[in-house]
Amino acid sequence: MSIYAFNTSLPLIKDSEKSLNTLEPKLSLRFSPHDMKNNFNLERRIDTNNIFSINRLGMGNSLEAGESITTGLNFTKEKKVIRNDINEIEEYIDFSLATSFRFSEEKNIPQNSSLNKKMSNIFGKLDYKPTKNFSLNYNFSLSDDLDDLEYNNVVAKINFDKLSTQFNFLEEKGIIGHKNVIENITKYSFNEENFLSFKTRKNRNINLTEYYNLLYEYKNDCLIASIKYEKNYYNDADIKPLEELFFTITIIPLTTFSPDKMVLR
Repeated sequence: MSIYAFNTSLPLIKDSEKSLNTLEPKLSLRFSPHDMKNNFNLERRIDTNNIFSINRLGMGNSLEAGESITTGLNFTKEKKVIRNDINEIEEYIDFSLATSFRFSEEKNIPQNSSLNKKMSNIFGKLDYKPTKNFSLNYNFSLSDDLDDLEYNNVVAKINFDKLSTQFNFLEEKGIIGHKNVIENITKYSFNEENFLSFKTRKNRNINLTEYYNLLYEYKNDCLIASIKYEKNYYNDADIKPLEELFFTITIIPLTTFSPDKMVLR
């Protein structure tokens, strides 16, 4: 197995006292003279983080066959703040787009990667941090005919002194998958040693809350103690929700003690 790739980019940089802006077009030419095994039904998700990698499909039994051209664009805008004579990036925008072209369709490449088609999906990413307390991350995959957003993943984080909360939204459709979930993770720090966290997720395809998790944790240099409450739901109306209680003590670095979970209902 072998694959040959030529990658090139042209970073265009504008650096000022208060900001750093970068516009970087990218191009990747790749060729493999060998046939590949049938991985059409293998699940592989491509995004702007891995589309320019030489083994972007991560298959152990073969490499991506045929010829392809991958092109993309990255834009970043960073606001610089000087603290103690050191430049720090406080706010930023990071936006990326990429897509891949082939001379002919390759039937053995995983379908849900969309790299098997003459033109793949258009992959994009936006990281946005307008303040030190809020950040937004968005990843998407747009079909080659520009009609359907087949992948949407939004992560919004809000951080305060002791409280942090994170909302995750994931939607997959078309060749990518069939998921539609929303999740929340909230944490509160009483002090440097005591923490409380809450986590829940809802399946929007069937309009069902999947679980609620509540965790209290105590940490110091040699001990971690936690109590965790879980309530899991089912999509079968005849089965009652299951409630469980877990207790764990870890003595660092010796051992972890965790008795059997307690079923509440």
